[in-house]
Amino acid sequence: MSGTRLDRLVTLLETGSTPLIRNTAADQLADVQKQHPDELFNLLTRVIPYLRSRSWDTRVAAAKAVGGIVANADKFDPNAEDEPLEPGVKSEFNGHVKPEESNGTVKKEENGDGSLSPTGDLLDLNTLDLGSILKWGKQLLGSAGKEYDYKLASMDPAARLAHQKKSLSKRLGLGGEYMDVDLVADIDLVAQTPGTRTPAVHRIDTTVSRSDSIASATGASPPPGATPNGDQSGLSKRQLNALKRKAKREHHGRASKVQIVDLGPTARKSSQDYPQTPAAPTPHPIKLEPKEENGDESASDYFSLDRKGGDDTQQFVKEFKGAPVPAKSSFQTEAEEEGLEWPFERVCEYLTVELFDHAWEVRHGAAMGLREILRVHGAGAGRVKGKTRAQNDDRNQRWLNDVACRLCCVFMLDRFADYTSDNAVAPIRETAGQTLGALLQHLSRENVFATFSVLQRLILQQDAAGAHWQVCQGGMIGLRYLVAVRNDLLLEDGALLDGVLEAVIKGLGDNDDDVRAISAATLIPVAKEFVEMRPEKLQELMNQVWACLSSLQDDLSASTGFIMDLLAKLCSFPQVLAAMQANAQTDEAQSFHELVPRLFPFLRHTITSVRAAVLRALVTFLNIQDVATDGWIDSKALQLIFQNILLERNDGVLKLSLQLWYAVIDSLGSSQLPTQLGPVLGSIIPLALTPIGVSRHPISMDLSLLIRPSGQVFGPPPNPQPTHRSTPPTNGEPTAKRRKRSRVGKDDTPTPSCSPSHNVDGPMISGDLELVGSEVMVRSRISAAQALGKAMALWPEESRLQTFKTRLQPSLSSTHSTTQLTAAMIIEEFGKSLTGKDALAESFAGALLPIVERERPNAYEDLVPKLQIVRTQCTALLNVFRDGHVQNLPNIAVVVQGDPAASQYAFSTADAEKIITVHFDKLKKAMTPAARMVAASNLEITKAEVETTLQEAKDIKEERDIRIKAAAAGALISLNSPPEKPSLPIKAMMDSVKKEENLELQKRSAAAVAGYVVHLVNTKRTKVVNKVVGNLVKFYCMETAETPEFQGHANVETGILTLKKDEDIRDHPDAAKFAEESKAARITKRGAREGLEHIVQRFGAEVFEKVPVLKEVIETPIRRAFTDETLPPEITKEDGVFGQEVVDGMSTLRALVGSLHSDVRLFVKDLLPLVAKALQSRLYVLRYAAAKCFATICSVMSVDGITLLVENVLPSIGNPSNVHARQGAIECIYHLIHVMEDSILPYVIFLITPVLGRMSDSDNDVRLLATTSFATLVKLVPLEAGIPDPPGLPGSLLKGREKERKFVAQMLDAKKVEPFEIPVGIKATLRSYQQDGVNWLAFLNRYNLHGILCDDMGLGKTLQTLCMVASDHHMRAEEYAKTQDPNCRRMPSLIVCPPTLSGHWQQEIRQYAPFLSCVAYVGSPPIRSQHRTQLDKVDVVITSYDICRNDNEVLKPLSWNYIVLDEGHLIKNSKSKTSQAVKNFQSNHRLILSGTPIQNNVLELWSLFDFLMPGFLGSEKVFQERFAKPIAASRFAKSSSKEQERGALAIEALHKQVLPFLLRRLKEEVLDDLPPKIIQNYYCDLSDLQRKLFEDFTKKEGREIQNKAGNADREAKQHIFQALQYMKKLCNSPALVIKPTHKQYEATQGYLKMNNTSLEDIAHAPKLSALKDLLVDCGIGSADVNRDKNGLSNGDLPEAVSQHRALIFCQMKEMLDMVQNEVLQKLLPSVQFMRLDGNVDATKRQDIVNKFNSDPSYDVLLLTTSVGGLGLNLTGADTVIFVEHDWNPQKDIQAMDRAHRIGQKKVVNVYRIVTRGTLEEKILSLQRFKIDVASTVVNQQNAGLGSMQTDQILDLFNVSADSADTAALPPPPTAANGEGGSGINENDAVDAEGNLREKGKTGYLDELGELWDESQYNEEFDLEGFLEKMKG
Repeated sequence: MSGTRLDRLVTLLETGSTPLIRNTAADQLADVQKQHPDELFNLLTRVIPYLRSRSWDTRVAAAKAVGGIVANADKFDPNAEDEPLEPGVKSEFNGHVKPEESNGTVKKEENGDGSLSPTGDLLDLNTLDLGSILKWGKQLLGSAGKEYDYKLASMDPAARLAHQKKSLSKRLGLGGEYMDVDLVADIDLVAQTPGTRTPAVHRIDTTVSRSDSIASATGASPPPGATPNGDQSGLSKRQLNALKRKAKREHHGRASKVQIVDLGPTARKSSQDYPQTPAAPTPHPIKLEPKEENGDESASDYFSLDRKGGDDTQQFVKEFKGAPVPAKSSFQTEAEEEGLEWPFERVCEYLTVELFDHAWEVRHGAAMGLREILRVHGAGAGRVKGKTRAQNDDRNQRWLNDVACRLCCVFMLDRFADYTSDNAVAPIRETAGQTLGALLQHLSRENVFATFSVLQRLILQQDAAGAHWQVCQGGMIGLRYLVAVRNDLLLEDGALLDGVLEAVIKGLGDNDDDVRAISAATLIPVAKEFVEMRPEKLQELMNQVWACLSSLQDDLSASTGFIMDLLAKLCSFPQVLAAMQANAQTDEAQSFHELVPRLFPFLRHTITSVRAAVLRALVTFLNIQDVATDGWIDSKALQLIFQNILLERNDGVLKLSLQLWYAVIDSLGSSQLPTQLGPVLGSIIPLALTPIGVSRHPISMDLSLLIRPSGQVFGPPPNPQPTHRSTPPTNGEPTAKRRKRSRVGKDDTPTPSCSPSHNVDGPMISGDLELVGSEVMVRSRISAAQALGKAMALWPEESRLQTFKTRLQPSLSSTHSTTQLTAAMIIEEFGKSLTGKDALAESFAGALLPIVERERPNAYEDLVPKLQIVRTQCTALLNVFRDGHVQNLPNIAVVVQGDPAASQYAFSTADAEKIITVHFDKLKKAMTPAARMVAASNLEITKAEVETTLQEAKDIKEERDIRIKAAAAGALISLNSPPEKPSLPIKAMMDSVKKEENLELQKRSAAAVAGYVVHLVNTKRTKVVNKVVGNLVKFYCMETAETPEFQGHANVETGILTLKKDEDIRDHPDAAKFAEESKAARITKRGAREGLEHIVQRFGAEVFEKVPVLKEVIETPIRRAFTDETLPPEITKEDGVFGQEVVDGMSTLRALVGSLHSDVRLFVKDLLPLVAKALQSRLYVLRYAAAKCFATICSVMSVDGITLLVENVLPSIGNPSNVHARQGAIECIYHLIHVMEDSILPYVIFLITPVLGRMSDSDNDVRLLATTSFATLVKLVPLEAGIPDPPGLPGSLLKGREKERKFVAQMLDAKKVEPFEIPVGIKATLRSYQQDGVNWLAFLNRYNLHGILCDDMGLGKTLQTLCMVASDHHMRAEEYAKTQDPNCRRMPSLIVCPPTLSGHWQQEIRQYAPFLSCVAYVGSPPIRSQHRTQLDKVDVVITSYDICRNDNEVLKPLSWNYIVLDEGHLIKNSKSKTSQAVKNFQSNHRLILSGTPIQNNVLELWSLFDFLMPGFLGSEKVFQERFAKPIAASRFAKSSSKEQERGALAIEALHKQVLPFLLRRLKEEVLDDLPPKIIQNYYCDLSDLQRKLFEDFTKKEGREIQNKAGNADREAKQHIFQALQYMKKLCNSPALVIKPTHKQYEATQGYLKMNNTSLEDIAHAPKLSALKDLLVDCGIGSADVNRDKNGLSNGDLPEAVSQHRALIFCQMKEMLDMVQNEVLQKLLPSVQFMRLDGNVDATKRQDIVNKFNSDPSYDVLLLTTSVGGLGLNLTGADTVIFVEHDWNPQKDIQAMDRAHRIGQKKVVNVYRIVTRGTLEEKILSLQRFKIDVASTVVNQQNAGLGSMQTDQILDLFNVSADSADTAALPPPPTAANGEGGSGINENDAVDAEGNLREKGKTGYLDELGELWDESQYNEEFDLEGFLEKMKG
């Protein structure tokens, strides 16, 4: 569990829910480094381990954090103070410094360590042995065997680094062949010393560490389980294997789950007591004692006496010596610490070893980490203090050279590639390339060349025995970054440029596709330099590129895309085109006419990115303004491009295809168009008009019309197949002919050029609706229509009519519905592109009119299959009657209508209807009753089936009719020839707007309606316009989900409709019908909105002049309703018409505000104040409509909207007398947040305070929405500050913003809270932390927040509270005197405390704030009744929890100013009457005081917050699911790592959420003067009698308990509980359990007689004798013991005062009696004691406390934990003894802190008397877990909000929808509701083969780690982004 804020920021790198949050956390870690420069290593030590994470996002975020941290660290330059270089000498960057001796070695200085010796442990590029590495190096694959990980994991970090470095040169293959040693070797198992291995010959010794003292650390401990004699011969193979497995398990066990990379000596730990969370960054598993509690053991374990471990002798010492000494970071050597060497030496050394790790994730992380460090600090590497600059420059270059070698080794050995996308991505090689890029910027020129020569050898593969594409690809990746980063050298050095070109050209010719891809990518960034500097090489390169394209055999080659992009880039340079033209002169094969067609095969490539790249390249060629380059545009090219439009399924590629088509058509112009396009019209128009079938009955395109890129046709023309059931032709001749033709077709078809297996267009060509979907089909027809329409409009007018009339007009009367539709759309597109009317347009208009005006045909040919299904079902129905022996069945025609062979008598839908109505009844009557009974159910089922299929057939027919009519009407309008009567076209288009499911078609109709409205306005037909627009508005407002019905809500005033709307998702009686209806309403709304938006856009600024009805619909109702203060009376009319108009008006305004022309926005601005007024309306339906409307207006006109919001709406949010205003305002903010999303950022700060204030509203709905809104807003706060002010924000708002910012800063950081001056005279001097506490309370007070002050016991919570309560009473009185504001009138405050403490409070008030009048409302009812009249007259009322419950009706009516619950954890059970009573009270401020807000489980915290801010933690059920259950599940001994992780995350999330409202300081933090507290266990053994009774009990009861343990019923639990109580009592003394009724009573009495003792004798109760010994050891009662020893009293008086004084705590009164009678009175009579238990009257308890503290002659105070544990101050004692222990650890801690609190001057010793081997030990171990949970949710982090600087507020309050009651939280109103997490429960998951996974088992694929999508690669490996960063 992370302890500090920093830890939490670091864990956010991993747990952040989105990349945005992770990246923000990384940025904030960088800020920490900026603010605390000395934290560099501390931060790196925490972050670097996350580079090893299995999650890609985590590694990227960690690398980002490392980059940010090192960027904020100072650069290291030991020679900075040296004399500056002369201007002639280049500085160290990129400059090469000549070595001092010609042979390149630097002279050693006298002391011998002057410089790194070149043959030391550094590799050198010039001598790197590539052959050995490639031959013998260990290949780095995806991951290694697990044993290896375990072995390494169990080593200590320093040993691990040494081991890895030692094996590195072997793994690189530099010492001959690398053998992977069997890690758990047989020899390890027998000999104690790990077997020595003969090292291979070292070329390079990497063992010499560059660090100093740190590396010496313990080696790995040998695996246990070794047989002592070194002889293994006696062991069989099986035994050996068993031992191996065991050793492996040991290693596994020692390998902690999270590896914290700590390469240093073991850290100096500060001593800690267990209630603290550890401060060290060690991973901290939640379950501490996995075996001890409800683990594998049965319940009877509590009752057994055998022990598993020894005594817990550890003493916990709590010292108070200020902060612990921080452990030194592992990444810092002493030399670094003193600033003598480069600070990143160790980190980089560690990362360079990790580069060769077995797991690819670790390699990837290490490369990223190195990249970030070297990018910023590479220039300082290897330098040391005390060398000259020249020596240091040489050291630096040598160090960098070594790292460059290692990166090259990664290129050679890494084999991990990921084939997620079109091409293989090699994440490690790619990142190593980036690291090399980062390094190259610091390398000298010579070293850059050396690097280049190594990379070149890799690409050309000169050293490898066998060629490896991965090696070549690695070299190419390195080269790509070298070229990009050091293009300065490319420009000045020809040799380098030539080398690069040679490599690229070799790469482009490589057989491997991925190598080709990366080669092309390498050249793209430097294409310009290359073209300008090496024009002579252009020809060779261009030939290679074109050759690449023509030789691509494999249809899946991914490099094509990169090569196309390279081609397009190169062709944009005139020099290249010149070269190509020059080529063309000499070689005809090189002309554009010949070359461009080589690209055509790629137009239909299977890989989307390739198709897009070709289109981009072709568009580039078209843009070249040169005659010679257009030679490739011919009929074939046009047909292929058109086919591309018709067949493309990907939207992006489709748009590119259209763009290319338009460009080609334009470049041809109307003169060329007929010659090139004319020949192919006969193919492309019929293709476009191919009908679309219905599912399972596709209609294929004519293959003979489609051509391949070679120009050959795709296939033979389709056989005109005989239609279904049509009679065969009478003479057989045509059939024969057909057969013959098809055979010839087969033989003649040339073999296809590309493998047919990858036909990307198969489904489109065959018209397969199941695979393609009707949306895509329709879209392809629309695009084809757009392409043809554009071409037709450009066609020369003189030949237009004869070319197109015959080709298109007949299709308008085709028998296929979809053909008619496409034809109408083509004509519409032609009309849109046409400038004036022409003959063709006239002719088309004549053909279209009848479609709109006349009836549609009864059936269409493409819908025949639907009718055939109906016919089959009807036949089945009649067969049922036939089976029932009915005569005279009606005949059904064989052919159905729509079939080409059909006559008017063919089967139609009307026949089917007749069968299931008229005939059905008639035939049923004709059946005999018996037959009718037999067939009844069968008849009903079959009839129902007929009805369903019939309905389907009718629906699809109606859909097609509507589509055709709408398209025809649209075409008439675009041709500018609408019919005379407006009603028909309007109906046609409006039907489509209303019912069309296809979005594209609906949009077309909507646009057509808008076009018609324009036409109607121009012809002054206002009435029609009003009707059309009015209908559109009505349609838009039909969907009640968006526009609520007024009538249903007309009488509801209080409430928030947003919350109700989501409760409406209740079960409807007919769910299917409801779903249908709401879908229909959504479609209608969508269409109407499109239509209205088009109208608004078409008219622009004049919309309200031209279409006044639109303005009326919106403005009139709003003005009428909200101009006056109150709503007009007609709104309450029964019919609700006016109310609905108001709602519709706001809804329409909301729909259109985004599309309105900016000149019309003034109209909206005028209406805004009225909408704002509507937010306060008394009807909640109007508030809802206004809230949504206002939010949308704000998102469009942010400045105007928000200004009005802040100035007019928000002030009313706190109006206590008007709940409607509060509800309206919060609802508005809620919608605002969801509508504006990110664009709300600049304004967040204005909303936070108002929302915060409402989180404690008296109205439940307001509270709920406020908490949800706050949770969203608070996440945005950290991002707010950096955002520029939106232009036009008024000054008044900017001024207010600073004030708000200050508030938010205070809320998030207690250190920024303004000091609060206490205005009244408190008679005490506050300590500084107490003043901080009062400041915090004052802050809560000022902003109406409520909180828990959970300071440690004894820090003065009472005093801090009194200061605040007194100050607030004083300030209210002053304010009231000034303003007479009723809100500030006098109100009493209520303090609720346990009865023991009422005296304590009275005393504190008398002592510190005597000016407050107070009354203690305690005691018996008669006493209380005397005080009743005073309750509202005094300042403070003190009462107890019981009285709150019993006198609820007395206290509830009063309004309180403060309610303070002292020891507030007493309301932890939300169901108890006390809790409910307290939660009933009304008050301004609520405060809980509790040293232990969580005692047993986190659900208690929910109850406390339910008192403070109901709803803040969601409903109890949700809280249980989200926090309580995962936390509880994580503590089981058997919990899985997944459950532990879930528990940890839940604790973390909860901690963040409650953080701002808890203030927790521990004594050890704030009290430097408090002496330590030492806690130790004092063990004693069972006496014989106890043991006897124990064994007897387990024998008799054990079995029964075991049976009941699993039982959930109450009685079983009761039984177990009683058994546990019995055991506890027996541990104390047999006298507590042996009563006359006890079964063993007689036997025991006999035993006692025999031994001559009594039952009470303390010999039988070892605890009591232990207590006596303890007291005597403390010097209490020692006189009695001495007197016994000496046997006589020498007359000395006992000492008046003992040296120590003790508090003795028991749980039970009987035990207290025994201590008093048997120990103190009998054995230690001289001890003076007092006693405080439940029998002492509550009012007298304080007197006993005062007496004990003031009179030191009392040695002992006896207390029960329940009475003495709360709130008392007993600093007189310094020894605390627990005779018994509470299951609840907090009670014991509370009790021991009675003595350990302010005022204590001595060391406090706490002794816990524990009986060995009994239940008591179990209790203590259970206590530990509970403490652990409590301290992680509420820990010192809550030391004020300090813990919550903006940094980790990020996913602070995830209350989002999942926290408050899920049912009550509306989902954000977004357009798409598609996204949602997968709610798969782990237990329901299936494994890789689809079988249900057994619980606890993992699936095969679980080990794979996560996979991710391409976009992550694209972001991470984007070259331009990388170069930006390098500059940055």
